[in-house]
Amino acid sequence: MRKLLIFLAVLFVSVMSSACINNFAIQELNTKAKEYLDKGDYDEAVKRLESSVDLDGSVFETRYNLAVAYVNKEEFKSAINQLNEAIKINPESADAYYTLGVALEGDGYKKLNDKKNIKDNDSTLDDKEVDETSLFNTKEDADYAIKRLEEAIGAYTKYTEIAQKAQDLDKVKQHIKEIQEDIEEYSKLEFPEINDTMQSDNKQ
Repeated sequence: MRKLLIFLAVLFVSVMSSACINNFAIQELNTKAKEYLDKGDYDEAVKRLESSVDLDGSVFETRYNLAVAYVNKEEFKSAINQLNEAIKINPESADAYYTLGVALEGDGYKKLNDKKNIKDNDSTLDDKEVDETSLFNTKEDADYAIKRLEEAIGAYTKYTEIAQKAQDLDKVKQHIKEIQEDIEEYSKLEFPEINDTMQSDNKQ
């Protein structure tokens, strides 16, 4: 079953001082973006951070912070793109791998059928109203989710390797096991073949 994303450790980071000519402007944009993010105004936060990236796309903190803003907007693909760029700049950032795991996980679970999401949030629904195959609309959605969740496990695992003294290490390792359980569950789902569906429709 769908597990809750653990957003608590997805943190906004301050821009470090550097010799970059645009550093002050970048710091200002990041600071303003954090203010908007704290207010829940993710659109304005994204605008400031995109402007910062336009000034200098080589600043790790800006790429990372933009990803955090996208995660909060649940625009996971955009977050993944920014995190991949951030990791190119700083491949030893544990937080970047953690946040990448969150984004990949979010993108995978986003493929869950709306009926399933309703079932998770409404305990009054009878199980018969939401059968197992309604977890996803199609096999393609299920395969996509599985692939993304496997990638999320890879990112979380990388986080545990880099941040070996992190306080949330056990929590992340447990979360990995929960995602693995979901993958096993989704892998067992059966979907009707297209031809079978068409034949059934023709009979009607």
